[in-house]
Amino acid sequence: MLKDFSIALSKNKNLLMFLTSIIYMISVYSVLSNNLLLMSFLLAISFIILFLKNILSFKYVIVWTLVFIIGVANTSFRLKSSDVLLSLAPTKAVIEGTIVSIPQGKTELKAKFFCKVNKIYIDSKVRTFDNEKILININKNINKEVELDKLKIYNTYSFVGKLSPPFKAGNPSQFDYSTYLRNHNAYAVFYANQFEYLHSPKGYLHKFMQCINNYREWILNIHSKYLNSPNLEILGGIVFGDDAVSPPENIKSSFVNSGLLHILAASGMNVALIYGFFFVIMSFLRINFKVKVSIGMIMVVIYSLMTGLGASVVRATFMMLFVLIGKLIDRDSHSISLLSFVALLMLLYNPMYIADVGFQLSFIVTFGILLMSQNIPKSKNFVVNNILPAIFIPVIAQLWVIPIQIFYFNNISIYSVFANIMSIPILSVISFGGFISSLVSIIKPIADVVCRIFDFIVNPFISLLVNVSDFWGQLPNATIQTMHPSVLQIAIYYFFLLSISFVCYKDLREKYLSLLLKLISIFLFLLFLSLLPINNKNLEITVFDVGNADSFLIKTPANDYIMIDTGKSAYKSVKSQADIIILKYLLDAGIKNIKSLIITHFDNDHCGGAIDVMTKVKVGELYVNDSKHNSVSAKMIYETANKHNITLKEATNTEIVYDNDGLKLINLKMYNGKNDNDNSIINLLTYNNYSFLFTGDSGIDGLYAIKDYLPLNITALKVPHHGALGGLTKDFLDYIKPVYSIISTGENKFGHPSPYILELLSDSKVLRTDIHNSIRFVINKKELNVFIFDSKKRKYVKKLFY
Repeated sequence: MLKDFSIALSKNKNLLMFLTSIIYMISVYSVLSNNLLLMSFLLAISFIILFLKNILSFKYVIVWTLVFIIGVANTSFRLKSSDVLLSLAPTKAVIEGTIVSIPQGKTELKAKFFCKVNKIYIDSKVRTFDNEKILININKNINKEVELDKLKIYNTYSFVGKLSPPFKAGNPSQFDYSTYLRNHNAYAVFYANQFEYLHSPKGYLHKFMQCINNYREWILNIHSKYLNSPNLEILGGIVFGDDAVSPPENIKSSFVNSGLLHILAASGMNVALIYGFFFVIMSFLRINFKVKVSIGMIMVVIYSLMTGLGASVVRATFMMLFVLIGKLIDRDSHSISLLSFVALLMLLYNPMYIADVGFQLSFIVTFGILLMSQNIPKSKNFVVNNILPAIFIPVIAQLWVIPIQIFYFNNISIYSVFANIMSIPILSVISFGGFISSLVSIIKPIADVVCRIFDFIVNPFISLLVNVSDFWGQLPNATIQTMHPSVLQIAIYYFFLLSISFVCYKDLREKYLSLLLKLISIFLFLLFLSLLPINNKNLEITVFDVGNADSFLIKTPANDYIMIDTGKSAYKSVKSQADIIILKYLLDAGIKNIKSLIITHFDNDHCGGAIDVMTKVKVGELYVNDSKHNSVSAKMIYETANKHNITLKEATNTEIVYDNDGLKLINLKMYNGKNDNDNSIINLLTYNNYSFLFTGDSGIDGLYAIKDYLPLNITALKVPHHGALGGLTKDFLDYIKPVYSIISTGENKFGHPSPYILELLSDSKVLRTDIHNSIRFVINKKELNVFIFDSKKRKYVKKLFY
């Protein structure tokens, strides 16, 4: 088979171009993932073996080695670890710059966009720049006077606010903001509270692009007269892309559950539909072939410009243009080689495209459809020939999209295939009607009438699309929550899928059926093996990095889970720490049940994510320090516990929370202070010869009250109140003698941790979340190990103390 592969390689343009693009992708990935040495070694060994076995000629070895080197050089040249703006943060500043991306979220009272910075003013000093880029956030909730509608792409403005580094990804599964910015050639964030218009674009290209964007916004404003939410947002997303307007959260949720979220953003399918409709219309009018192809190409380009040029639209546009150019000059195009060539072009232009979800989905799904759709049964019946692709293509697309969907969204939409089959004809009408009305509306005197007529036509179809999504999305078990797959699992899955695809080809099936069946069996077995849960009998205590707040997750040797505190709540439309950090980790790790949730007290930085946790994870029992607290947060927590049938308990002294496999966790609460901090629940965990003391925000009086219940030597002390002054005394520390001291803290205005407290803790090994990120203690029958989360390696590494 390998010799046949060598022969096929020299003759098959699809295979040759595909492998070339894959090698270039590997080079880009190896640099971005910091695995350059490993990938270079593996590729070199592979080339040498294949060359010595006479499977690869020396020509291909040299060419592909050069492709790999070019990819590494191009990516490394464009990749930076920081820029000048990041080195200046954090500071209050005024910047002058040009908006270079479509401002998103303007309808949600906030805006986010990238800006090319020309000048920055700090303390009356000015610095100028040529090519520095920054992400700007403006929130109308902070300053209600800002007029977000005045923000236009390619205009230049003056922004007043704070220059900040991106939020660090100090936890496993946490969204890496710095990597997201780096992939857009930006490294810092600017939180603006006001801005002033300076001037419009000066270059012809930027003026043209701004006109396109202004026209799109003008069209959407006309549509808003005749379409209500969410139909307006759905039309905007389908026709113009997800940069146009954002649909409401309930619509997003419905479309996620039904597997239709992809249609709310302009994609390659829209490009094909637009060209197809124009081609049919011009064929009906008997227009010359080359003329109608040329007009179709122009329509595709106009449409892609109006969408904001997302990765999937760019891919589809380039593919369509290359195919049509081939038609004009009477040259055949090889579909997979063309797809590979477009991928290569895009990654040469911007290697960071490889990290774009739209890029990944677009190319993988298109590749799968091109590979497998050739085997869709053919029929002499015209109707059957059109129905079969409408059924098989969504099935193929779903098969190829599953790993990426799980990787990014932790779910599988069970009924996605059926929802997509039903939505395709509806989507065709909406997409074509929306685009045609927008195109005709360029004649302004009739724009209002045209939009009104087309909206009258498409509005029922949009409502029908929503009903289709709701129907499939609300069925029992419409989605299955999944763990986060590894890159190896994804690779095994795609090798399995490729093996099945090859069986569908008659020539390959006749020659290599036995081998292909063996490969299918092997990959299926490996995939099944990788999915088997590996439960260990370790005690694991994870300290989440939630800033100047607290959250701890305890995994017992019996694989039960206990959580102490839940970080801060949402602030001004930002999600809670539980939502963006803790729950994402629980999803990725496949943790669906929390046996006990302990809220030490009702301060926001301890109870803020409790509602999110109780709503999205099954919680058995909830311990609080006061079951009749009159704060708003407490009342909402009580209501949520009652709604989800969670047993609510007011903690009592020496109350046993957990006792199994030699591990015991008890509540200690004897002191009734004047404030919530002093009334914190204190928890003592003991396991074999190890002990952990969780103190909430308790003051020294509360600690002395439970002193007699504590062992003389504590393995790890959670320093009370984030290391605030007054939380500890030398006498108390001399009594418990902690080996490790954990300080859960971050940027704050209170001076946490206090230098005095740090001095008191100098005899212990101090671990701080603001320095060490998330911290994990792992105890097995033999030893205790401490791990800290490495943000660059994206994994826990063993902490060595010197």
